[in-house]
Amino acid sequence: MTGRAHLDLIVYPHRSLSRRHFKRLMWVIGGITGLAALRFLFVGAWPVVLFVAADIFAIWLAFTISYRRARLTETVRLTDTDLLVERRYPNGRRESWRLEPYWAKVKLLEDDRGGTELTITTHQQTVSLGAYLNPAERRDLAAEIREALEAWQRR
Repeated sequence: MTGRAHLDLIVYPHRSLSRRHFKRLMWVIGGITGLAALRFLFVGAWPVVLFVAADIFAIWLAFTISYRRARLTETVRLTDTDLLVERRYPNGRRESWRLEPYWAKVKLLEDDRGGTELTITTHQQTVSLGAYLNPAERRDLAAEIREALEAWQRR
């Protein structure tokens, strides 16, 4: 990895609910369902309390898994000599690709339903990027990478 960076991007999944707001949401859900559980407890339907607790746990677990998956990142770096793509998974595992920028082509494949797939292709390799992004974000990312590669090739 020599030379200056012509492009240095870090791509990650968007989460619309911050950790702080998640805690607030869990307190609100816990409070509302806790009051309902108390009402059932007072009328003698104590088994319902177990189901309420299971519901709260299921909501917490779903958000926790979602936040864990949001730790996936992809880095795209274009230097004087290489196009480097690195994917870091939530469990710490890394994959990396070193591509020849002169031969790199950015492709945005669209299916019949409006979905897209962003790939960077050279003679030997194809790397898929941004599977977690929506189609508009993938188009923007493709345009940014394509523009940087074209500027690199014109230099």
